[in-house]
Amino acid sequence: GAILIAFTVPFLWFFGLHGGLTVGGMVGPLLTANTAFNAELQKAGILDLAHGAHIVTQQFYDNFINLTGSGQTLGLTLLLVLFAKSAQYRQLGKLALTPNLFNINEPILFGIPVVMNPIMGVPFIVGPVVNAILLYMAIATGILAPMGAQLPPWTVPTVISGFILGGPSYAIAQFVFLIISTVIYFPFF
Repeated sequence: GAILIAFTVPFLWFFGLHGGLTVGGMVGPLLTANTAFNAELQKAGILDLAHGAHIVTQQFYDNFINLTGSGQTLGLTLLLVLFAKSAQYRQLGKLALTPNLFNINEPILFGIPVVMNPIMGVPFIVGPVVNAILLYMAIATGILAPMGAQLPPWTVPTVISGFILGGPSYAIAQFVFLIISTVIYFPFF
């Protein structure tokens, strides 16, 4: 399910459809129920997989699948700002950086464009899928604890939302996933 969600959000965006709203509308009730169940386990002091905690929750979706916006584009934005040879792309990166820090990436999606661009579509779709698999495995193997009741708004910047979710371990995880998505974008950039 996590892979399907992580794939579908950017896949729909590739065709110009708002993947986050479309997929979020369909899976939101399920993810909210999973989050509420984990909150009850946390309240009881037994938030772990052995007691039935869910891995895929609203936080998983908001703060990891959509890390820095659909398609995890902050890495691409940083590449534009730091390494673009074109003055136009460097300027686009500078203009898009602030909104992208708050998980709003439409300036990049339509400015490069990523939408309907088969070259940029590859890392745009692959990055969230890779990171969703890595996060799922990290929680399933006990490297990271399941997420509990903390539910930061989706606009809280990366790393800060990680601290809210689960302290330094989740902040570091978000930072690592940001680096991974940047590395995935680099050859296509």
